Amino acid sequence: MHPTKTPGPPPEASSEGAHHRDEPTPDPVVVRPHRMARRRVLLALTSVVVAAGLLLVGASAWQLLAPHDAPVTERRAVPEAPALPNAPAARPVSVEIPAIGFDAEVRAFAGNGAPSLVPPDADHVHWLEEYGLPGAGSENTVYVIGHTSADGRAVFDPLVDRAAQRSTVLPGDEIRIENEAGLVSYDVVAVERHDRRSLADIENVWKPVPGRLVLITCFFESQSDAVSDNLVIFARARD
Repeated sequence: MHPTKTPGPPPEASSEGAHHRDEPTPDPVVVRPHRMARRRVLLALTSVVVAAGLLLVGASAWQLLAPHDAPVTERRAVPEAPALPNAPAARPVSVEIPAIGFDAEVRAFAGNGAPSLVPPDADHVHWLEEYGLPGAGSENTVYVIGHTSADGRAVFDPLVDRAAQRSTVLPGDEIRIENEAGLVSYDVVAVERHDRRSLADIENVWKPVPGRLVLITCFFESQSDAVSDNLVIFARARD
């Protein structure tokens, strides 16, 4: 098990434009604050530290100038699964959301001190290893991010109904994370949409909460290839 690292303060947001039709260029997803901003946040949040000084404000915007014909995710009825104890905290391997038929591999992603971070591909969900580990005994929030696209080519596209400008994942849905020790089940408790430029200032997003999972991705606007908001999904580990 990796020890939980002490998170740092949220930085300022940034955004880049969309690009060539056949060569997607991802937005920067993490921007670190300058020293004065870091000091201001630490003074304001004496007991609330934020995710290793990283910000996911641009998280998951895989901007493509492509036809707006992404498939719409259909929800499905999910039988109640038997209650099982959650596996001990360990590195995640995959994430599943049965209500929308979503299942994807999870890869670790480290900041390594870079001023900006972009998940290296659009095909996988990425767990930020500076944060908490999923599973029993975890002492921090677990953060996973993934790209969305304008046309259904990115891993987290099924989480967003672009035409309706809403999340397809709803409170009460189960999120299952398989880690190296077994299975961990979470229940979605809230789904929020925030201006990506202000995500760093939203204290609740960045609280270190034992047993909490946060998924972050981006909303493309319904009639353009612009991204202005983040989708943030909060889930709590089942007892």
